[in-house]
Amino acid sequence: MPVDRNRLYPVNTREWSSARMKMKFWGARGSHPTPLLPHEVQNKISSVVQRIKPADLESPETRERFLAGLPGWLFGTIGGNTPCVEVLLSSRKRLILDGGSGIEELSRSMQRELRKPAEYHIFFSHFHYDHIQGLPFFSPAYDPAASVHFYSPAKNFEEIIRDQMRAPYFPITMSGKMSEHITFTVLNQMPVSIGGASIKWRPLNHPQGAYAYRIEEKGRVLIHATDVELVEADFEKTDANRTFFENANVLVLDTQYTLGEAIEKYNWGHSSFSLGVDFAHAWNISRLYLFHHEPLYNDQKLYGNLQSARWYANRLGKASLEVYLSEEGNEVEI
Repeated sequence: MPVDRNRLYPVNTREWSSARMKMKFWGARGSHPTPLLPHEVQNKISSVVQRIKPADLESPETRERFLAGLPGWLFGTIGGNTPCVEVLLSSRKRLILDGGSGIEELSRSMQRELRKPAEYHIFFSHFHYDHIQGLPFFSPAYDPAASVHFYSPAKNFEEIIRDQMRAPYFPITMSGKMSEHITFTVLNQMPVSIGGASIKWRPLNHPQGAYAYRIEEKGRVLIHATDVELVEADFEKTDANRTFFENANVLVLDTQYTLGEAIEKYNWGHSSFSLGVDFAHAWNISRLYLFHHEPLYNDQKLYGNLQSARWYANRLGKASLEVYLSEEGNEVEI
């Protein structure tokens, strides 16, 4: 099992039990991909070397302890791919939330599986580039043995998806190799049921609109709410808000900014990590995953935000709220 830098609830890669649904982050950056640059890798290596003491090199055990004791921002990386979250239900049905650049990493991983999935269910929050730019590289969509199902509440989303795969944007159209085994479902009547899970949705405050998804299976609830600028109405104790948000086990939430930046960038469509903590506290959510990371933030800055968010949660008297960073490669049991 890989070192869990974020203190999540790790599970062995692809060794899924049938007890609970699980999710894996394949991309968590907002706005555009953010690759780790050569000088950033060099700086990480330099910082690690400066921390090494002779006693740390005495044995394999001391070396492992040294590595395990390094700060999370230094040993590893949050990742630079744009949003894509995989959800595996206990029935082994597979849901995919958004098709950012992370979906290409997901498809490569699935090509290495001994038992490849026969079907995929992809739900879109909205259609800004960072949430669909990986779709042309999603290899199962070209496999005639696989069926790929697209979902969105947007009535014209089939046209939107097809239009981003045509000249001059991409050399292969969806009317070619993809067309025979892809379906488009406009979500209109809640909930939709897949593999025993119930999926609901609701609109979010974001330029040109976006949608949150609530996935419930066997009494466990995951909410995926990316690209949202939280407003007062989201905190109001209405029946609709209670039904969708209250008592969720896990909330993956857009927390792109610090509070100061969120105020400065009012009406840009994103929230701060402190407001995310307020929101999770208001709706009695157990675990909050900071998501849609600002592309200008490096790993150290993001871990600093995480520590600030945890401090703020404790200051609110909500010590039971667990706050984590969404980090590429991390697998979480719901």
